[in-house]
Amino acid sequence: MKLHKIAMINFDMSTRGGSQQVLANMVNSMDRDYEFHVISLISENPEWAYSFSERVACATILPYKARIRQSIRLGKKKFLRYLEENRIELLFYVGAYAGLCAGWMARRQKRQKVFCDHGALMNQWGEMPARLMRMVGSRFSHRTVVLTGQSEQAYYEKFHYEKGRVITIPNWIDDTILRDAGEYDGESKRLLTAGRFSHEKGYDLLLLTAQALRERTEDWEWDIYGEGDMLEEIRERVKEMGLEEHLHLLGATDRMSLCYRHHAIYVLTSYREGLPLVLLEAKANHLPVVSFDIVTGPAEIVTDKEDGILIPPYDTGKMAEEIAALLFDDKRRMEMSQKSGNRMERFRKETILKQWKSLIRELLG
Repeated sequence: MKLHKIAMINFDMSTRGGSQQVLANMVNSMDRDYEFHVISLISENPEWAYSFSERVACATILPYKARIRQSIRLGKKKFLRYLEENRIELLFYVGAYAGLCAGWMARRQKRQKVFCDHGALMNQWGEMPARLMRMVGSRFSHRTVVLTGQSEQAYYEKFHYEKGRVITIPNWIDDTILRDAGEYDGESKRLLTAGRFSHEKGYDLLLLTAQALRERTEDWEWDIYGEGDMLEEIRERVKEMGLEEHLHLLGATDRMSLCYRHHAIYVLTSYREGLPLVLLEAKANHLPVVSFDIVTGPAEIVTDKEDGILIPPYDTGKMAEEIAALLFDDKRRMEMSQKSGNRMERFRKETILKQWKSLIRELLG
């Protein structure tokens, strides 16, 4: 049986991130249904951060670190030649950088195209580079896929697209997370945060929250997983603020699914998110969530005062106050833990795969 040929395009598959993880999950879940070609426009590192089966063709356009303009100027001919030689029928631009670069390079191609915005339009509407990436990726595609209903509405309001051009397909909870999920530890006083050490993840706000929390109680520890450009800077600030006994920077891990166990609360301090997978994973592990109520993401996952607490954005004092109150109230934490499974059906893998396959059938027939 002849399979449709689909290219999944990311700016750099050699780095770990949300868009790369989502791309890998999609391909590895549907690689028997379609002939997938995963294309990395650049490669900052020698090896890709995610693996694929032998059924998947993997290609790097520029095998080195390059800026956006370089990736377009130096990679365009090779990129378009790859699409032609492999008779690609459908392109998925996964992430804003891929949307800008691949969207621009392939703008005159007659193939079907889908831009997957892993972030959220309004989170960076005031930043011209980010707005331009999404505008190019979206305008030169037949469909734009976003993570939340809020983002879908924003695309229609800002770009005035015809109905049906923008659709919402959220991320799913990985099977590994569900398989490894343990019972909630009601006696734990440990907090958990995981994510890339970059500005948008709000680690500066995390430090201020930790400082305010220490003023209320000493009976807590905070485990933080992740790597990135800001890791060493944050490590130094932890020392300067005297928080070493409370904050534990544990680096990256390949077994994040096991790290949710024995924690009391998951905390999200981000400035912006698309649809944070870590909150879905935390809820799958029965952890109450405390998160800033930023523009998109948390409010579509967490029901305030039911399975978590949503804090006015960037109010670190209020966040510390609510965390302390939860740590002191074992009964309330257990009640939130028991309700953590609410509103999770729409994030099941089977549900979301049906949506992706429906979109592919619509575009390819």
